Amino acid sequence: MRDIALYYPYVHIRDERWLKAAALYWPRMARVVPPGYPVADTDTARVLGDELGFLVSVPPDAAAQVVAPLFLEILNAHQGRLVAALAGPTARAAAVHWDEMDPGLREALSSAGLASEVVAYPPGGGPLLPWMAMHPRLVWIYKCVLSAQVAEMGQFTPTTDQDNAHLQSHRWSSDRVLSALTGTPQDDGALSDPTQAVGLLAIRTVLPRDLDTVAAGRVAAVRRRHRAEFEAFHAAVGEAVDLLRDRLTGVSLTVARMEYTALEVERLFETPLVELRSALKGARIDTMLSAANLKFDLPAGVAAAAGGALAGQPLIGAAAGAAFGCSSLRQAAGRHRSDLRSAAPVPSYLLSVERALAPRSLLRRLVSHR
Repeated sequence: MRDIALYYPYVHIRDERWLKAAALYWPRMARVVPPGYPVADTDTARVLGDELGFLVSVPPDAAAQVVAPLFLEILNAHQGRLVAALAGPTARAAAVHWDEMDPGLREALSSAGLASEVVAYPPGGGPLLPWMAMHPRLVWIYKCVLSAQVAEMGQFTPTTDQDNAHLQSHRWSSDRVLSALTGTPQDDGALSDPTQAVGLLAIRTVLPRDLDTVAAGRVAAVRRRHRAEFEAFHAAVGEAVDLLRDRLTGVSLTVARMEYTALEVERLFETPLVELRSALKGARIDTMLSAANLKFDLPAGVAAAAGGALAGQPLIGAAAGAAFGCSSLRQAAGRHRSDLRSAAPVPSYLLSVERALAPRSLLRRLVSHR
């Protein structure tokens, strides 16, 4: 299981809720950023980048050189089909940044009437930049192929918040690219791989419904505060993914693959989380039962320091003794609860996420610290 994901096909992550969830699972998130491109991140992306070093920029030039021959081969062999499908006066509604495309491919597409050089402002604002304006389908497929190559070269795991992205279901052969560009998709027999969703599925079991309102700083704080648990959780997901892929060998029904994945998430993450919650609740009940039978006597050192000043004031003495007794009791209970969580670091991380991000009233916050 790789530790770095690759967000595609855009520079700027579109779904803030997805980004927060991803930051609670992936150690790092790479993205393709041309040199000098004016990144205009949201506050959420900036906070996660600054506090966790979460976002990593990867230049596209090396991958662009590798994928250029594939598109040139298709263009040379099927120019007529491509022009019929992608050319025309209304076919310049999208663009690829100049540096995301090899110079030879830029020239070939321009000569075929499939692209034109333009200068425009980037989506997030900034100075005028050079672009290759093309049919939206050509832009989309090119970006997906480029991203797949970046992922392969960097050994990243492709991931996206875009439902219609294409990286997981197949590799980009020339036939596959041609069919996608001409709008005649074909079934290449490739099976969907739901296993990559295991980590985010586990995280989503504990995320609050109002995650949109949770500050990115709180997400970063969870990662920092529970680093060891986070690493154990990520390692457990990696092991689960590897085992699940082996188990899915020979399973050709998409619905079956999805259900097996869901069952694995339940077995490895949801059920242990429920058991940990129950164990921690039991520890608190045990603590309360112990408190009911506790004799609140003043510790000897405290009694001596008081110099008999509390003599004859049993209520005050009992109250002071209760305070010291409860303090020790809470410390013992805290150690018990800490031992329970240490013994189960994977569900413990999920529990930490749940408790840290869930909205809590002041009363609940006070009670949780008693």
